[in-house]
Amino acid sequence: MLKKVFLGVCAAAIVASAAINVSGCVQTREISGYSKPVFRVDKEVELEMIIEDPIMPGYIMDMEFYKGKLALMYDYNDRFIHFYDAESGKELGSALPKGRGPEEVISPNSLKLDKKTGALTVFDRVNRQLFSGQIDSLYNGIALSSVKEDFNTASYVFPLPQGYFIFQSPLISSPERRYLMRKWDGEEITYEGYPHDDFRLIHRLFVTHAIGFSKDGTKMVAAAFPGMIFEIFDIKKGIKKTHSRYFWQIYGRYDGNQFISDFDKSGAGASAFYCTDKYIYSTLGEPNTDKRYENIAIFDWEGNPLKIFRTKHYRLYQICLDDEERFLYVVGEKRDGIQFIGKLDLSKY
Repeated sequence: MLKKVFLGVCAAAIVASAAINVSGCVQTREISGYSKPVFRVDKEVELEMIIEDPIMPGYIMDMEFYKGKLALMYDYNDRFIHFYDAESGKELGSALPKGRGPEEVISPNSLKLDKKTGALTVFDRVNRQLFSGQIDSLYNGIALSSVKEDFNTASYVFPLPQGYFIFQSPLISSPERRYLMRKWDGEEITYEGYPHDDFRLIHRLFVTHAIGFSKDGTKMVAAAFPGMIFEIFDIKKGIKKTHSRYFWQIYGRYDGNQFISDFDKSGAGASAFYCTDKYIYSTLGEPNTDKRYENIAIFDWEGNPLKIFRTKHYRLYQICLDDEERFLYVVGEKRDGIQFIGKLDLSKY
C-alpha cells in the first residue's frame, strides 16, 4: 500500500557542504554531494478548486481517497477524520471521536488505508497505540479497535504485508534503531545509520520527516524537511537502503551544542509523499522561499526527478491519488490564508 505521512515542518538543517554539478535531465547515479534536481517536464499548472474556504482549522495530518470520497485527518469538533465528496467538495460527515483514555484515540498522526479491502489503521502518537478497523464501518459510526502490540518506542507505525514498519524518533530511541521491522512471525529487523554522522544533527533533522510506501509494500522513501535528501529502501524482506539523493544544500550553524537551522535558505524540501508502485509523488519547496512548499514533483524509485508542477499557492499540505491514478488531490493554503481542496488532472501532462 502507499502512504505519505508528513509530520509537521521541522526547522533543522545541516552545515552546508561542497556542491557538485550533475548534467543531463535525469540523475542516474549515486550523488556524494549536492545538485539541484533537473526535471524532464517542468510545468506551471492551475489546480481545479473543489473547495475554497477556511474549512480545515489547524494542520492537516493525512489524507486518502476512497470510493469517491476524500478522508482528511485533522482535529475539529472532537473528531479526527472528516469525509468530503471528491467531486463537489460536499461535507459528508465526521468520524473517529477524540478520546481521553489509554484505549482511545487521543492524538493520531497518520492513517493508512488498503483500498482493496477497506482496512484502515491509525497510529496514536500520545499513547503509542495502533488502531484498526474498516473505513466503511468508521463512516457508519463504528469505532476502531486497539491492536494488542507493544509500540512503546514508536513515533509512527505502518502495517505492511510483511509486518509492522516502525519509525523510532532519535529523541526516544538509540540511533542504532532508527527503523524497525517487526514481522508477523515475531522476527525483528532494525536499520542503523543516517545520511549524516553528526548525532546532534540527527536529533534535530530526523525527529520529524516524511515517509512513503509503494502500494505493494516493498519500497519506502524517506526525507527530512529542510533541504532535500531522499533515502530509498527495499523492504521486501528486511530494510536495505538502495539509493541516497542529495539535492540542494542544507544550511545552519551551531550555538554551543544547539544546532540553529537556516530553514529559509535551505528550503522546505519535500513535505508530503504519496507513492505508487512506479512513482513517488511529493509536495516540494525550494531554497529562499520563506518555508513555502508550493510545487508537486514526481520521482522514480531510484530518486530520479521526472516532472515538477509549479503552482501559485503558498503551501500544499497533503496529496493523494484517485483509484485510477489520474487525479491528484491537494489540500493546501493560498497566499491570503484561505485553505482549499483542489485537484490536478495528470492525464493532461
